[in-house]
Amino acid sequence: MTELAVIGMDAKFSGQDNIDRVERAFYLGASIGSNASISDADEQNSTSATVLTSVALLAETNRLHMTTIAVLLIADTNSGVHDLIVEQVAQQCASCVVITDLGQALKQATDLVNNQDCAVAVIGINNATAVGHDCVRIDTAEAPVATISFDETFSGYASVAGFASLLISSTDFARVNQCYVYASIKGFAQLAVNSELNVANIANTASLALQQAKITAEQVGLLEVTADSRSELALSESQGLMSAYNHTQTLHTALSCARSVTGEDGHFSQVAGLLKAVISLHQRYIPAIKDWQQPIQTQMSQWQRSPFYMPVDARPWFPHADGSAHIAAYSCVIHSLSEQGYCHVILQENKVKIVGQVHPVSDVRSNGYFASSDLALVIVQGNDEAQLRSELEIIAGQLVNTDIKQIAANCYARTDSNKVYSTVLIAETAEELSKEITLAFAGISSVFNDANVSEWKTPKGSYFTGQPARAADNGSAAILGADNNTQGGVAFLYPGIGATYVGLGRDLFHLFPQIFQPVAALADDIGASLKDTLLNPRSITRHSFKQLKQLDLDLRGNLADIAEAGVGFACVFTKVFEEVFAVKADFATGYSMGEVSMYAALGCWQQPGLMSARLAQSNTFNHQLCGELRTLRQHWGMEDVVNGTFEQIWETYTIKATIEQVAIAAVDEDRVYCTIINTPDSLLLAGYPEACQRVIKKLGKRAMALNMANAIHSAPAYAEYDHMVELYHMDVTERIKTKMYSSSCYLPIPQRSKAISHSIAKCLCDLVDFPRLVNTLHDKGARVFIEMGPGRSLCSWVDKILLSEKNKNDEQQDSRHVSVPVNAKGTSDELTYIRAIAKLVSHGVNLNLDSLFNGSILVKAGCPANAGR
Repeated sequence: MTELAVIGMDAKFSGQDNIDRVERAFYLGASIGSNASISDADEQNSTSATVLTSVALLAETNRLHMTTIAVLLIADTNSGVHDLIVEQVAQQCASCVVITDLGQALKQATDLVNNQDCAVAVIGINNATAVGHDCVRIDTAEAPVATISFDETFSGYASVAGFASLLISSTDFARVNQCYVYASIKGFAQLAVNSELNVANIANTASLALQQAKITAEQVGLLEVTADSRSELALSESQGLMSAYNHTQTLHTALSCARSVTGEDGHFSQVAGLLKAVISLHQRYIPAIKDWQQPIQTQMSQWQRSPFYMPVDARPWFPHADGSAHIAAYSCVIHSLSEQGYCHVILQENKVKIVGQVHPVSDVRSNGYFASSDLALVIVQGNDEAQLRSELEIIAGQLVNTDIKQIAANCYARTDSNKVYSTVLIAETAEELSKEITLAFAGISSVFNDANVSEWKTPKGSYFTGQPARAADNGSAAILGADNNTQGGVAFLYPGIGATYVGLGRDLFHLFPQIFQPVAALADDIGASLKDTLLNPRSITRHSFKQLKQLDLDLRGNLADIAEAGVGFACVFTKVFEEVFAVKADFATGYSMGEVSMYAALGCWQQPGLMSARLAQSNTFNHQLCGELRTLRQHWGMEDVVNGTFEQIWETYTIKATIEQVAIAAVDEDRVYCTIINTPDSLLLAGYPEACQRVIKKLGKRAMALNMANAIHSAPAYAEYDHMVELYHMDVTERIKTKMYSSSCYLPIPQRSKAISHSIAKCLCDLVDFPRLVNTLHDKGARVFIEMGPGRSLCSWVDKILLSEKNKNDEQQDSRHVSVPVNAKGTSDELTYIRAIAKLVSHGVNLNLDSLFNGSILVKAGCPANAGR
């Protein structure tokens, strides 16, 4: 079979008024925004306009003429207006044929690209109800939950009006015309006409498609299914697929279903399912089935033995360790009163190939996910209170006639780094923006006129400060004590590994596609390094809150795993700021094992990926200072572990106390250690649980156990010092400009292999005095502290440290600063970053925010992104 290339796409449904909104809904696993009204135009004109406008877009992005594109319209052939529709479309296109079956459409498309060397638009449309180009609808009083018919809780799909289009050509045609290829169709098989839609026929057709594409079932990472609302068809499909994809690996292939998002229509849904599989491959993610609960109970055992899992949250689809392309498949069941059929399609991602580069940086898969969000970031600037108020009044007046996303884009286009003040508003609707503006008037007035108020913020995240951290008293952008060529005192803070949690950073690769390849290049198997299967667990049932909590505890119990994931995600967070926002750190430091993250994330090591295997095989972090804690047992004169079972001999507690108080209370205890000072009056106490409890009782303070059984930052850890030096001794890159401070000496560390390895070893053996570290950075000119990891603990401690009574009483100490977290468990990455950006912009940090306001999944033919394809 000729290999087909997908070179264009388009879709609209249920208020998702462009392909980027559709893609966003697919990713999230649920329709977004409000539903549009029904057009009053008559059916034939509405359908014709929809088809022609979509073909025009497909042609434009590929620099083709509509007259060279053949149209295959998958729609209801019983409609009496089709002759007129075909005539209207054919007048502007090469041809137009109405068919009812995706399998027949792909067969006919193959014939056309072979015999006529043209591009073919395959368009699925629900034209039982008029569908205008600008208005589609969902036909339900209350939309069902976003799940599929394989779910025990399934109650039905919505009846949806919409269309989905794919432009298909031969690979030769794509190359000659410099068309961007989103994915390749490696093969497909279809069930013979009038065949019964039973388990055997579906299984045989799926197996035939795999054979034709020369693909094994194990190679398929994502399977898009139909999951028809008719229970008998859903059962036949699921069991047929279990048979065709039967192999030894469970929880191996993710299931996906467009109908959980779009609703059900036999014609539109056929192409929508194929479109969703193409998008998932191209964007390198596993989409969500948002409201999935569990399989039908009587089929549970079959699902448990199957290779499938059900993602209730979208997650990245990391590259294979061998660099091979991802494979997806589409199981398409066609059934209506007048027809039935089945086809199985095999798809492959189209990868940029550059000699010597497994993960070419040029292979950026852009999207419009951020740009098509309902969230609007409105930047209002001025040199004084009057100018800010004037700008707010102008925006308030525009709300009646202008979309808030357009208002946001216009404001961004007018941003001026020379303006002294920036107020940043966050809203999702015009009504919400109006409320934020009203609050801003009062908030800005308080900041300018009340000496005790330095900032204004709202629960949504809108923000304004009258004391920008990057501005000195004279209003300039330079920070006192900071180098002239810096951002102005930006410090990256790398937290320890204990904050790693299930679900960490799962949206970052889709929010910021620019980072995917640079991060993938850090290790041979980046998915393993980022602990994909631990942070994004796979299951056929939705995890309960209790199960997720236990998964978090299990994760934190393995020091090697969380250390590796912590280092990896430090690189991810750093790449977002460096590659997307164009912000480089003037200063950096790490909290505990965050120091390792710092060197890796800032690019100090030539091959940071080597750390993955070293940590996985490390006796120090698997058995000596964690796990069995053999170093501790030897140090305390305890017997070694017998038969693999051992009691808990170490616990870490957080307690509100000073180091002086602990020293007095622990004077008679030789198995208790202060490991980290977080703030002047808060620290971590660790050691033998019973001994720690005695000290805690003496202190008379409340303490909370952290369930962290690792013995770093204690005297016994020095027994592993040489091993740690060996573990962290790696070749370094050329010197970077960032000044990297360590708690091993509270000075910048030279970028040399020996200096770095000894610094890390000493840091992991000694007590960490975080207040001393923060005050040192601030004294050297750090004013903007960005926490490059999960949570906001470091940010809250920075605020307490710099605003402590000691610093307040120091007349020479300017405590002006801002601390910004970029991750918050329980809040979407998107909203967290929007809030972080609001604070940074208001504090005068220059950010490249183009990707928030611009971008689309569509790529025009001949663009640089096609290099090497």
